[in-house]
Amino acid sequence: MDGSFLSDERIVAASRNFVCIRLATYEDQQEAEFMSRMFTPRSGVLENTTFGILSPDGKRNLVTPGRGPMHAFRDATDMTNKMRLISLQHPGAKQAIWTDQRLPVMNSVDVALNVAACDNLPVLVTFAESEQRRADINNALLKTAWSEPLAGQFVFASTSNKQELKPIPGVNAKEGILVVEPGPYGLSGKILREFPSNPKSDQTAAELSNVVASFARRPPEYSSHIQLGIQLGIDWESAIPETDQQSIRAKERARAGR
Repeated sequence: MDGSFLSDERIVAASRNFVCIRLATYEDQQEAEFMSRMFTPRSGVLENTTFGILSPDGKRNLVTPGRGPMHAFRDATDMTNKMRLISLQHPGAKQAIWTDQRLPVMNSVDVALNVAACDNLPVLVTFAESEQRRADINNALLKTAWSEPLAGQFVFASTSNKQELKPIPGVNAKEGILVVEPGPYGLSGKILREFPSNPKSDQTAAELSNVVASFARRPPEYSSHIQLGIQLGIDWESAIPETDQQSIRAKERARAGR
């Protein structure tokens, strides 16, 4: 799916006029309910992947929803053309580009590490003991995080609970910004860069651009990756129960063949 649609350079360019949301399916009850309203598959329950393009109010499907873009478009060219048409029908998107007032943080640091390992992206973590200081750090990062070269290049997490940073060895400061490489199964992370809690925009942007340029995005061979994880006894317990029977059966087959 990703190779034939979402990684296509034309679609990436067209997406700049959209609010692109990477939901975590079974990690948030509200997200799960939203996804179920957007698309109800034949199984009648929430499945592991959902794709759609919604109206600006988030209430209407503008294309046929499904498990992936192949349900709505013939190919990447078709998707690009329809996305361009939709953006022309909603010109307000261009006026609001790069103006989001929040970082797109995941629910927790461990979820961010897991998502980043799946998506082959580095994690940017902000942390501080007080909520106000954490908000200040996040606000200082907004311009950099939503800049054209860096938007979509990181998975974000933010916490005031130092215990959430346990999977990332070497965190000694009371507050700051970390750029982290997720472990192969998203259960740990290695610090690639550290920034102070009062980042200078130009310097931080240059450092983050270097991370993006040097980050090794080599996705593992899927089957052997899953098998090794099973052999190591690695599993992930989601926040709400998984209901995708296709995914559940695939895991059962993989465990039976270990």
